[in-house]
Amino acid sequence: MEFILRKLARCIYITFFFIIFFSSKIVYSGEVTMPTSLTTDTTDFVLLSSSGVTPSISGYSGTLLVSATASAGNIKITNTTNINSANGYCGYNDNTSTPVQCTGSSLTEVGFRGTQANINNALATLSFKGDGSTGTTITVSVTPTGNNYNPANGHYYQLVASSSVSWATAKTAAEASTYEGLTGYLVTVTSESENNFLKSKISTNTWIGASDNSTYTSTSYSAGQPTEGTWQWVSGPENGKTFHCQVEVLNGDNDVKAPAASNECSVATGYSYEDWKSGEPNDHPGVGGGDEDCAHLYGNGSGWNDLPCDDVGVHAYIIEYGGTAGESATVSGLTTLSINSTESDDYNVFDDKELVGIVEGQSESAKRFIYSSTYPVLERMEWYRTTKKNDNIKFQDLGIDIDITNKDTYPYAKLLDAYLLKGDVNKEQKLSNKNIEKFISELPLSQYLKNEFGMVPRKWKIWSSGYFKKGKIKLKSGKVNQEFDSDALTLGMDKIIRKNTLFGIAIRLQDEDTDVGQSGTQIKSDAKSATIYSSWHKNSSTFIDSLIGYGYIENDLTRVVQANPSNPLTGNRGVKQYFTSIKFNKIRDKDNFTSLLFGRFDYGLSKLESFSELGNTHALRFEEQNLKNKSISIGALTKYKKKIKKGYFLPYGRIEFFENLTPDSEAKASYISDPNTTYYYTVKEDYSNSLKLELGFDLNLIDSWYFSSSIRRLIKNNKDYENEFAIKVSKPF
Repeated sequence: MEFILRKLARCIYITFFFIIFFSSKIVYSGEVTMPTSLTTDTTDFVLLSSSGVTPSISGYSGTLLVSATASAGNIKITNTTNINSANGYCGYNDNTSTPVQCTGSSLTEVGFRGTQANINNALATLSFKGDGSTGTTITVSVTPTGNNYNPANGHYYQLVASSSVSWATAKTAAEASTYEGLTGYLVTVTSESENNFLKSKISTNTWIGASDNSTYTSTSYSAGQPTEGTWQWVSGPENGKTFHCQVEVLNGDNDVKAPAASNECSVATGYSYEDWKSGEPNDHPGVGGGDEDCAHLYGNGSGWNDLPCDDVGVHAYIIEYGGTAGESATVSGLTTLSINSTESDDYNVFDDKELVGIVEGQSESAKRFIYSSTYPVLERMEWYRTTKKNDNIKFQDLGIDIDITNKDTYPYAKLLDAYLLKGDVNKEQKLSNKNIEKFISELPLSQYLKNEFGMVPRKWKIWSSGYFKKGKIKLKSGKVNQEFDSDALTLGMDKIIRKNTLFGIAIRLQDEDTDVGQSGTQIKSDAKSATIYSSWHKNSSTFIDSLIGYGYIENDLTRVVQANPSNPLTGNRGVKQYFTSIKFNKIRDKDNFTSLLFGRFDYGLSKLESFSELGNTHALRFEEQNLKNKSISIGALTKYKKKIKKGYFLPYGRIEFFENLTPDSEAKASYISDPNTTYYYTVKEDYSNSLKLELGFDLNLIDSWYFSSSIRRLIKNNKDYENEFAIKVSKPF
């Protein structure tokens, strides 16, 4: 009776274990719905649902792995809510519109994981952009990923429980099993992650597909070489791979195990992982005196062990599915996309987001060039207003050691070469009052002022301003982002005339590289500008600052077309710029505080010259384009002056409100191969007003160093904002 109860209890345990493990196992009989045709073009993505049939899956439960693969062209999804990327696939994460784990610019396959409902939400936004090919296919594949799925390797595992099963029976049964189109095999364990995954699923001794019995191993042994101790995986894709080597030396009644010589046994490359329990494998004689030639997992998680292949104390085995060459666990929907036309009736060349990006990139860089030409001059005049002098930065024969043979690297070198040394590397390499005065006196503007007004620029004060800047512009949804890095130098010269007027001339050089998107589209800009300016004060509290300037930009453009990414289009476009600014200032000094109220009007006109691209059949000709930049602003500045041991410490705060009055601008382009058809794109401003907040300090050490630092926040339309941290160091000479 006691024996019967023990037997019954054992059966109940095994049955319970089987139910627990497979309670999450799902029988899949799902379907994929796909359209059969689609009208596409080569410049923009078209929703597959526009065919009248929305891609979807049905009949699935649990977590799924879905991949969409196009035989040509590009695909993407836009709804990424509650889905996650899949290991080994280019795909999307929850709430992330940019795919991850991707290489190259051509997105022909995406993969993601989620529930059926979330997958269908994503598939509803599945879009395709052709490359002009016909007969393109898109395949949507569904792979169930339940509790028996290992995401680390993409394999499936089935635990089979039995009251008693031999290793050979388990191996035969496993190899006769199939799952979702995959052929099974007795599990092979080739990594720690896989081993841990399996240990978390079992609670009883479980056979695995390893043996050192020559009946199952595939090694051909030479005379004198042992078979015992040469452990191999003997099932599945790893069949014949040796992972453990040892020899047996008989010593009386004891077995002594030792490492095998290299000529006797060697571990296969990449298959060195093993998790034997301490002292195992020991080939201890089993029941009936048989050798221990087959491996199993201990149910308590303590590692692997060798047992006789017919041991009755093993009650389960694991079938592994996946990894076999030519097999995949998919239920697929297949559609052939008939490319009816490369251009639909409402086709516009500016549907290409990278083309829009390079057009808007030129607009943004033009605005930055005007701003960077204006702002240093306004800062110079602000210094004059607050200090009542114009001698804060002087060179006084300051020698600067610059390798002008590499003049294309730094604007400083360019300035020396182009303006002071005029290409002669043998000339004195110095930025000095003398050299700069000589250069400025030779300018046509200086000659005009001398001849008409008798103004000779001698004994004028020299100042400079330079920066290196890196930034990113995140544009509205549906547009590609821009990243830029820029370096610039402004060199100015001014003089106080008529006791109440500061008059000056400034020259600026600037280089900038802008990356549009991530496929290689780029703008390389080389800009020059000249500005004349004046600061006039009616009395000690009222100042009017004004400037007018002219600039020229040379843009070297590279545009990648997805239909022909290996052969980018190139072009060179010149930009003429005219700009002016006028600023009204009201200053009040009380004790150690200086308060400034100001209002400013800025205007700039950028005339983009016409040009034609070169490179392939997608080349465009762009017509002239005018970009106007207008804004008004009002603001206030408060500065406190505190005397310290060797100078002054001046903390300050600034607030400024901008109203953007810039009108829209229209870009026009036509294919060089079809000059009679013109396409239009409107460049719109992304904000109407902004608020700038700034906190900072100046540290002015008498006859020594000058330090300035600030933190700025620019708030656009009361929601978007930019942060900036600045620091400046200079020294008078």
